[in-house]
Amino acid sequence: MMTVNVDSLNENFWLRLFPASDYRMPMNVYRGNAQVFWSNSSDAHRVSAERRRWLDEAPQRHLLFSPEAQPAIAEAVEWFSSLLGQSFADARDVASRVEPDWVLLNGDVERGFPVLGGAVVFPSNWALKEKLHRPLAQVHEPVPGLSAALGSQITTFLSRIAPGSEWERSNWGLSAEPLLNHHPALHPARLHAGVTLDTTWLRLERQFLTRLPHTQTILFGIRVTNHRLDELLCEHPVLIDRIAHAIRSMPDAMTVYKNVSTACDILIHQLATTA
Repeated sequence: MMTVNVDSLNENFWLRLFPASDYRMPMNVYRGNAQVFWSNSSDAHRVSAERRRWLDEAPQRHLLFSPEAQPAIAEAVEWFSSLLGQSFADARDVASRVEPDWVLLNGDVERGFPVLGGAVVFPSNWALKEKLHRPLAQVHEPVPGLSAALGSQITTFLSRIAPGSEWERSNWGLSAEPLLNHHPALHPARLHAGVTLDTTWLRLERQFLTRLPHTQTILFGIRVTNHRLDELLCEHPVLIDRIAHAIRSMPDAMTVYKNVSTACDILIHQLATTA
């Protein structure tokens, strides 16, 4: 598989992720590049090895599909083969050799875009099994305020995605460890009042969306990377005040959802002394 500039995250990217405003949940969707998003990063060997390990150890957690997903799976495998210039045998083969996770959504707006399944090896504290068959609005229910803020925008956007179009957006969280697999069954470490900037990682999710032309399935990609907070701020000092303000202005319900409620004050203090 070819290697392209997947790793390049310039300062404009980070400033878009952390705008100079109060915390909010914007759609923040922009034109994407499928070739870049799905190609190997410089860390591909390690990431692919970890993907294969989890698929061997717990396939029932990480590779799940509903019975109706078979045509969409076949089209997705063909899509990946064409895009990346190599042949994939099946969904498991894609799941073990392509770095980002991916989810298939039924493209029917009347059904609410239910989850058909996917390959989710590096989830951020959610289980694919619990999302299977559910419409997207129900999938998003645990996220405080998301339905009210973005529910109608998400429905409109997904209903208008054209086959072959390429879209991306990004999301972030904070983590007490740099592990990629945060499946709830693994009980990932939680941030606490004793955290420091060098023991806190910004967990970045870059997301990709397109519609497959034949089944009209929506393909949703998730590429997870971890960035140690002190190192990120050393490289981009402009983010110090922006991240501090994002944490400070985050609604209480969201800090609980993101598992950062007990660490907010200490992180804000440490960011203030770093500035």
